[in-house]
Amino acid sequence: MLLNYVMNNYSDYLSIIENHLDSLNHEYQSHDNQIEIYSIDEDTIIINIKNNQLIISTNKKQYKFVDTDKSFFKKLNSLLSNF
Repeated sequence: MLLNYVMNNYSDYLSIIENHLDSLNHEYQSHDNQIEIYSIDEDTIIINIKNNQLIISTNKKQYKFVDTDKSFFKKLNSLLSNF
């Protein structure tokens, strides 16, 4: 289930994303304002918080969001489905 979170503090987003990853049993590393998710095939998804934006970066492309809303989790889940 995807939830729409409305928050003003971007540091809280890391916890929301970590909880989501935990619920899907994905392994990740979190430090500073970044979460790194690695696959067996050595693909990487990196989630950063910079300039009031959430940025999902893969080996091929980058996606920017202003909130952990439905579109953020939809994109993250579609990327994770390939892991």
